[in-house]
Amino acid sequence: MPSAAHPLLVQAEQLFRSGRAPQAEAMLRTMIDKPDAPSRALELLAFIRGNQGDMAGCEHYLARAVVLPGCSAEAHFYLGRVRLQRGSAREAIACFERAIREAGEFFEALHEIGVAHSATGDHALALAAFERAARLNDRVPELQLNLGSSLLALQRPQQAVVHFERALKLQPQLARAWSERAMALAELGRLDDALASCERALQFAPQDVYASMNQVALLERAGRQDAARKALSRLARLPADTAHMRGYWLHDRMLACRWDGYRSLLQETFSRVLAGEQAAEPFALLPTGADPNVLFTCAKRYAQDHAASASSPALAPRDAASRRLRIGYFSSGFGPHPTSQLIARLFECHDRERFECFGFSFGPPISDPLGRRVMQSLDHFMEVANRDDPQIAAMAHEAGIDIAIDLNGYIEGSRPGIFAHRAAPLQVSYLGYPGTMGADFIDYILADPVVIRPEDERFYSEKVVRLPGSYQCNDELAEIAPCAITREQAGLPADGFVFACFNNNYKITPDVFDVWMRLLSAVPGSVLWLLEGHAGAPSALAAEAQKRGVDPSRIVWAKRSSHAEHLSRHALADLFLDTFHYNAHTTCSDALRAGLPLLTLEGDTFAARVASSLLGAMGLPELVTKDVESYEARALEFARSPQSLAALRNKLLLQRKTSSVFDARRFTRHFEAACEAMWARHVAGLPPEAIDVARFEV
Repeated sequence: MPSAAHPLLVQAEQLFRSGRAPQAEAMLRTMIDKPDAPSRALELLAFIRGNQGDMAGCEHYLARAVVLPGCSAEAHFYLGRVRLQRGSAREAIACFERAIREAGEFFEALHEIGVAHSATGDHALALAAFERAARLNDRVPELQLNLGSSLLALQRPQQAVVHFERALKLQPQLARAWSERAMALAELGRLDDALASCERALQFAPQDVYASMNQVALLERAGRQDAARKALSRLARLPADTAHMRGYWLHDRMLACRWDGYRSLLQETFSRVLAGEQAAEPFALLPTGADPNVLFTCAKRYAQDHAASASSPALAPRDAASRRLRIGYFSSGFGPHPTSQLIARLFECHDRERFECFGFSFGPPISDPLGRRVMQSLDHFMEVANRDDPQIAAMAHEAGIDIAIDLNGYIEGSRPGIFAHRAAPLQVSYLGYPGTMGADFIDYILADPVVIRPEDERFYSEKVVRLPGSYQCNDELAEIAPCAITREQAGLPADGFVFACFNNNYKITPDVFDVWMRLLSAVPGSVLWLLEGHAGAPSALAAEAQKRGVDPSRIVWAKRSSHAEHLSRHALADLFLDTFHYNAHTTCSDALRAGLPLLTLEGDTFAARVASSLLGAMGLPELVTKDVESYEARALEFARSPQSLAALRNKLLLQRKTSSVFDARRFTRHFEAACEAMWARHVAGLPPEAIDVARFEV
């Protein structure tokens, strides 16, 4: 409906544009809950809240506006920006693309699509978006900077330097361009020029964390240890971190397997976390070897930040026998994602006479076979990406959800704000994030006796519910087709021993790589088969291999493929070598399903104990080691004894048929017993407490 039909809206617009925002806001609030409220009223209210720093309120009103007729492309664009700022990059991309559909291609939306793709690690897609934006306007310094950053991530440093220098020509004091240029020059072997470029960055922004950490890394790469220590000391004196910058820097470097300055910068980051700073997001620390106390402290601070503006209504308990127990599953990964690969079968096995299951999807629209399977396996399924956190929590209240299960935790696309607004009387963390949420709004975490030991409960804000066997559900119905390619076609030797690790690149750390290279040196003709990820990882690990006296050609990279193809090619490998600090999780299930033995080192954190949980439940304790020396010796033993490895593989195949790991119906009964035990305490008026499901008859 045009604005002329709403005199109050016209008046509110005039007040807003004349700088009288409070009066405009009061007038708009009288309009927005009426049946004929125009989208423009909600848009204006969103802009007012955003200008006042209330980004949650801004998102709330924009999310309401974009579902109404007549909503502007501008509202879709700004909703994307707010969601990108919140960390939901994939949702943001959908908003920017909708804005383009409404208004045609425009620079700002294309540029932000590139920024969002960069945030998800899709650097090729980011580069394509930035190049489209450049066709509209190539004289924006930030665009040239982002073009250079994407090219650098794609291992095209020479081209990256060109764009960094274009950015600096447009804005000579752009510190980030000097800093990124330094890293590109270092890739080209121009270390002295790189250090000089880093110095320029720090001249313009002496407190810039990225530039300071880059300087430490470059000095260590140049072998200037005294200068590196001084630079690290200066870094430690910078003001308190308020934007998780150290964690972002570390994660970026770990994705690319760039380890210059790694150990000293880790310790500096851990110190900041323990001091209560916003030095890192919790997920960034999982693969670093951070101890349980560092992870707990980091999570608590992160949860406090997300709960600061949330309100948690009191939700009265109901009679447990009045209807089926209503379980709400919340996730951004109901599509082609490891979460759905694991949990779809659980949904199918739920006892529908006792449980009514709801899915709340805040990820991309469902359009793939796995996502459709998930939708069909739940009683109710709602796509809520265009709703803000309070709205989603309100939808859960309206649906009468009894137990809300957060399948994201702090992984990409997470929405902890939904649970900070108390979506259900009981709220549970499960599967997506292997660690504590550190939040008083999450009541329980589902685990097992291995991933969380009794002595480690003090590092969890949640009460621990232990499931028998392994906490990780698996789909026993997935079949594996015979491998359609030969070793030679996969780039592997026909006869040499194939060590494999299909974990994400950021899980590879210097300590595990040291062991892997010693194994290659000790086993003639052997190779290490890794899964491609970040474009910079192959060259980085090639350089690291050379440092350790190993021919880089003995590292073979498997291209990304469909999940079915990936499972089938496991047959080409001999032994899966697990990473230390963040184990194989879904990748461990994949290996066991495919009959590939996986050797793990059991660590001290949840993320470092998942593989040993699965292997223990499979009855394969010989594949679990307790220290680095045993891990290396066991791997060498298997590589030198084909008979022992063959016997182990046969045992794995037998155990796969009889163990609980691939028995979804048995797992579901345990899971349901956990839900009923949690709910029984709640309706009895008892606070959450640790629960051992093995004590119940299921």
